Amino acid sequence: MADEMDWAEDRQKFSLKMKLLFLAHRIPFPPNKGDKIRSYHELRALTERGHEVHLLAFADDVRDLHHQVDLARWCASVRIVRLRKFWAKLRALVTLLTSRPLSLGYFGSRKMRRLVKHALEQHQFDAVFVFSSPMAQYIPAEWRSRTVVDLVDVDSEKWREYATRTSPPYSWLYGIEARRLRSFEYEIVAGFAHSILTTRREAELFEELDEFTRRAKVRILTMGVDGEYFQVQATHETGGKLIRHPAATQQASETRPRLVFVGVMDYFANVEAVRWFANEVFPLIRKEEPQAEFCIVGSNPAAEVKKLAERPGITVTGTVEDVRPYMHRATTCVVPLRIARGVQNKLLEAMACGKAIVATPEAAAGLRLAHEEQLLLAESPAEFAAAVVETIRDESLRERLGWRARRFVETEHDWQPLQQKLAELIETVGQRRPEVEQTNVRAIARH
Repeated sequence: MADEMDWAEDRQKFSLKMKLLFLAHRIPFPPNKGDKIRSYHELRALTERGHEVHLLAFADDVRDLHHQVDLARWCASVRIVRLRKFWAKLRALVTLLTSRPLSLGYFGSRKMRRLVKHALEQHQFDAVFVFSSPMAQYIPAEWRSRTVVDLVDVDSEKWREYATRTSPPYSWLYGIEARRLRSFEYEIVAGFAHSILTTRREAELFEELDEFTRRAKVRILTMGVDGEYFQVQATHETGGKLIRHPAATQQASETRPRLVFVGVMDYFANVEAVRWFANEVFPLIRKEEPQAEFCIVGSNPAAEVKKLAERPGITVTGTVEDVRPYMHRATTCVVPLRIARGVQNKLLEAMACGKAIVATPEAAAGLRLAHEEQLLLAESPAEFAAAVVETIRDESLRERLGWRARRFVETEHDWQPLQQKLAELIETVGQRRPEVEQTNVRAIARH
């Protein structure tokens, strides 16, 4: 209720078209992974409201550079800067010698700094939107009162968790980054107009914030999911009876139980999750269901993930054009994340597909889900294996969980109302512009 009141305080209707600068640490297209899905929908929310949006972003994959053409359909201007990972990592190591977060060095770029400076000087922007904390380094002090920063999650907490699960020297580096980045995140919350997080749980990590700053500056905007895109074979209810679309019924009737995990497979948390599942959980499942298969779907699989494919029953797909066929063919979607921040897209997408899901409590912590209502929650290897076996053997359980999961995301995680909240917040900040200009004019007149 408090979150709704916070948003209500900002809610106004605007007829004026605004000029906005949009900064992102990764090009917001195509929307095929967590952060890009969110930034894409945020960008579209602003352009569809009729605002003139100028985009500056990094691309860490050369194949993404040609998507400037796609983005130009919505944006007034688009400039994408190539982020070369070797040099980015080198800059991060150099930053280790300073007191700044390594993330700022990784995403540090003279070219980006020049582009931002030029854009701010050339255009009379009403407001600035920044996606991800490292991009906040490019905003001059005089623009911060007109800037909204989407932190998404408290990334410093992610690095802290990494530090507890790795050995030196990585644990040392992760620990340093956790401390430095947390300090920088506090600076963002205190210094910019508003900061956005995906859950109240994330906001509570800022323990040192006073209540006034927390209420005035921090906004909660959860993740959405494109229900129409994922609903092709969703479960629905007719007259009290659970029904599946014919194609889904045919796929679900395959003799081999298929367990599917979807995610970017060079991401530490995902690698750790599938390794734990393959080592600790899957063997227990195979004892009960010898024909069970585990399919790991996602781009850029790390070497240790590829090696899992050598084991009986495990498949590693690498990059796929469309994850939906794999999810629709799944008997059960598994989300065995033990390191998780905010809201997991992979969980929302499996729910939108109407699939039975078994997840760790960590993976579901950012959502208002209940065990045995929309999914099954399990923590230990034995509990996780038992829950998966239960979904394999009980078709009515799969149907019930899938239908309730689908209904949940339809009512709680539709993108449209979330996009409207974001647009209204930025419009509120943009409306402060005339006051700032009048203050500057009076200051000049006094001199």
